[in-house]
Amino acid sequence: MKDIVCNYAIARFRPYHETAEFVNVGIVLICPQVGYFGHLFEHRKHKRITDFFPELDVEVFKAGLRGLRQEIARVSGHEEEMETRQLVMREEADANLNGFRELVRPRETLFQFGGIGTVMATDPRAKLQELFQHYIKRQFARDREYQEVIMRRHLADFLRKNHLDRDYKIDQQVGDDAYHVVLPFVHFDHGVASKAIKPLHLDKEGTTEIYRHGDAWISTVQRLRRINRLPKEMLFTVKTPKGRGKKTDAAEEICKDLRNLDTQTVPFAETNRILDFARV
Repeated sequence: MKDIVCNYAIARFRPYHETAEFVNVGIVLICPQVGYFGHLFEHRKHKRITDFFPELDVEVFKAGLRGLRQEIARVSGHEEEMETRQLVMREEADANLNGFRELVRPRETLFQFGGIGTVMATDPRAKLQELFQHYIKRQFARDREYQEVIMRRHLADFLRKNHLDRDYKIDQQVGDDAYHVVLPFVHFDHGVASKAIKPLHLDKEGTTEIYRHGDAWISTVQRLRRINRLPKEMLFTVKTPKGRGKKTDAAEEICKDLRNLDTQTVPFAETNRILDFARV
């Protein structure tokens, strides 16, 4: 089969209109030329959702997703994805495309769609899987980086609400010409980095991921100490796995090693302790 034109849109879960934060949860794809209308959603692994919005009842997400899938079935006329055919009549292709556009139009609901993208494909089903893996499973910055982006946003809001944002510069380079690292929140005293705050996400899928990410920051702290560029006071605000087990033990070991290097670690939820540190 020759390449055919497909349109797709990313489904986003955005429970709070006030913050405009969202997480990619699914994708819909249509190839009107061959009558294909497919969709894939993250409906089993809810940890990504609860990590983004820890205060939200996951049942809200589940119920909303059921409603969205019913809407997709109504628009497409099929409970499951449509079969791919060689060619369809122009009128049917136009009707399918109009239904797709109606589905993904901007609206103020829990689930919204991003802009319509266009891609060429020989196999629409394979292309749908490929896009799902890229935009939903990989999450464009993947778990480690993006979770810390979210933590950083919350921390920035926290500093601002407590009138401390003026005391900290954002994304500052600490180190020397030979070795340096960018820290998200840094307080300078006469041009010297005296305090720094770094969110650290250690609630990973497995212990190996926890050790790798934690060890990277242990190494960074060691190097900054060696060149005498470590801020006098440095705080890691840490998210660790819930409950007990090997993952929790690994996260606690990382925190202990960081404390042994003259830095502090505080659970990300303990805002009073973070506030005590942040005051200058």
